[in-house]
Parts: sequence; structure tokens; C-alpha cells
Amino acid sequence: MSKKSFKLSEISDFLGGQLVGDGSKIVSEIKTLLEADKGSISFIYNKKFRKDLEATSASAVLISKEYIEYCHVDYILVANPHESYAKLTQLFSGNLRNETLNKNYVDSYSKDEIEIGNNVYIGKNVIIEKGTKINSGVFVGNNVFIGEDTYLHPNVCLYHSIRIGKRNIIHANSVIGSDGLGFAKSENSWEKIEHLGSVELRDNVEVGASCTIDRASLGTTLLNSGVKLDNQVHIAHNCNIGKNTIIGAKTAIAGSTVIGEDCLIGGGCGIVDNIKIENGVRINPMSYITRSIKKPGIYSGGAVVLEHSKWLKHITIQKKEFDD
Repeated sequence: MSKKSFKLSEISDFLGGQLVGDGSKIVSEIKTLLEADKGSISFIYNKKFRKDLEATSASAVLISKEYIEYCHVDYILVANPHESYAKLTQLFSGNLRNETLNKNYVDSYSKDEIEIGNNVYIGKNVIIEKGTKINSGVFVGNNVFIGEDTYLHPNVCLYHSIRIGKRNIIHANSVIGSDGLGFAKSENSWEKIEHLGSVELRDNVEVGASCTIDRASLGTTLLNSGVKLDNQVHIAHNCNIGKNTIIGAKTAIAGSTVIGEDCLIGGGCGIVDNIKIENGVRINPMSYITRSIKKPGIYSGGAVVLEHSKWLKHITIQKKEFDD
């Protein structure tokens, strides 16, 4: 995706905001407050990020009135920074959904170094290293990198601007780089947040059939080296999965959750967003994880099938022990 640049005055006009600062400044990226630097714009819509606002090096920030006293850089005052951030991602994404409707570059690759099946689509600016095998029906979007000796099973879909490391195996019908569940509430509807980030799978990763790995809203969704996913696993935007962690079928991990190294997560688990799971944790199947796990060990959270009255009594006792 080509990088777009805008003056702060143009952004302020687009959002209908009030600019306090130098309208001629140019910004070309949206970043989080801590990652932001010169030439990037950020945003704040939650008080838990106030210290990040005080420390930011962004060229400008989208803010509402309650954060003005904590902001030391140029800012654009808006009524709803989260909604304005969503609209800004749409401005920066431009014609993203038209980028892959171009020439198929599949014939530009040497068949001596890689093997390509029938009905494969390869976009522009794609790098495919030697020893890679791409089965029939695979889609590879623009600006994708695929490391050597990687194997893509039939009908794998790799969206634009993602990175696949060496010796990866990706099974049939898996989708990597799709948008996550990113929407900002406006007055009468939900405003789509265009996901401008990426996905990176490092070396020796295996992804089962029909898995979905969402691209980051900003930054990178990361599967570190040696991660193994069973079938139908969902990894949401901005997650970070530690080295050599293995995840069972039909587990779903919500956005921005960090899972440590050498973890084993059983099938059918549900893991909420924005939590951290320590290295060396084992979670038994069908568990529901709602808070961070701060020390290694074996954890269970699945509900057994009982008569309803007995289940209510059981869950009351269980909750009391958990709270203690």
C-alpha cells in the first residue's frame, strides 16, 4: 500500500475539527501514542492512555477537551476522537480495496526456484523465496513476503502487505491479513476502522486449515517462531503469540492479547482482549479466560454439564473460590 501524506489543515478540515498548531505540518502515518514520531498523527479516547499522551512524540494528536491540559504537541480538537480516528483511517487507506484488482504477476516467477499450481493469483511487489510451493487456488496480495521453503496448501488467502517467514506451512482455506473487528461508535451507526497494520508469521510456524489471523489496526499481529495452530483457530488484530506456543482447534483469541512462550492452549478456548498470559502456561480445553494469567501452571475453566440447579450452586462456589 502506497503511503499517503496530508497537511494537518487538510486533516482538520476533513474531520471538521479545530486545529491548534501548524497547519502546514505534513503527516504520513497514524501510530499509537507511544510509537508516534515526527510525521505521524495519533489519538486518545481513553483516560488510561493519558501518560502516553504526555510522553508522545507525535506531530499531532486527535483529542477531546478533557485532554488539552496534558497535550504538549499540536492537536486537532474533535467531539469524538475514536470516531474521528476511524474516519482518519479511511482517509489514509484510500483505494485499498482496488489495489489487488490488477495484473496477475504469477508468470514473472522462476519455476526453477518455486512451484506454483493452477489458478494462483500473485499481486505486485511480492517476494517469494526459493523452495516455496504454492498450491492451486492460492491468492497472494500486493507487497507480500514469503520466506524460503514455505508450503501453501490450496485456497490459502494472503492479504496485502504481510510477511511469512521461512519453512512455514499454511493449510487449506486459511486467511491471513483480513481486517479485525474494528469499529467506532458514532451517533447513529458504527464507523469502520480501516486496518492499516500488518501480520507477521516468523520461521517454522504452522497454521491449520480454515484459520483466520487478522491484521493489526496499527502495528503488527505477530506469531513468533515455532507457533503451531490447529484447525479453525482465530487470532484477532494486534495479538502477539510467543515462541513455540501451540493452540488447539476452535480457540478464539480477542484483540491485543499477548500470549507468552511455550504455552499450550487446548481446543475450544475463548480468550478476551487486552490481557497477558505468562510463559509456560497450560490451559485445558473449553476454558474461558477473562483476565491475565501471571504465573506458569495448569489452568481450567470449562463448565461441566449438570442439572441447572446444581450448576448454579456449583458456579457460585467456584466464583467465591476464584475471587478469594
